[in-house]
Amino acid sequence: MRPVQLLLFMRRYFPTFMAGIFAGIFSIVFVTVLYIEAFFRQPKPGDGVEWLLGSALIAVFYMCVCHFFLVWGRVVWVWGIVLLFVTCLCAAFPIIEYRPIKVLYFLALLAPLMITGPQLRSSSRNEKDHGRRA
Repeated sequence: MRPVQLLLFMRRYFPTFMAGIFAGIFSIVFVTVLYIEAFFRQPKPGDGVEWLLGSALIAVFYMCVCHFFLVWGRVVWVWGIVLLFVTCLCAAFPIIEYRPIKVLYFLALLAPLMITGPQLRSSSRNEKDHGRRA
């Protein structure tokens, strides 16, 4: 791919890739905060920062790897992205027994569901790329 082609490609798809990466970060950070709040009831102010930073870095690395493989034409890596969101969703479900903060629990459940698939898959850019017009 020549530099001009790469520039055109990134101009077109970069917002979608970044939306997916930020959705992964939000999902994993909400679940991590939920776990810290549920299992460490009296944390000191700096105790959870390492966990949040580590989980966010892992999510960014994982999402970047999946997106780069998608760019290279390996469509099967979309299941890696789906796996991250399903894992975040399944990790948030059992925390209800520990009576977490309701807003935090709601955000931890909502982030993997609402931020990702439905909004990105039904975007006008995706429909235009696949030849479907409303």
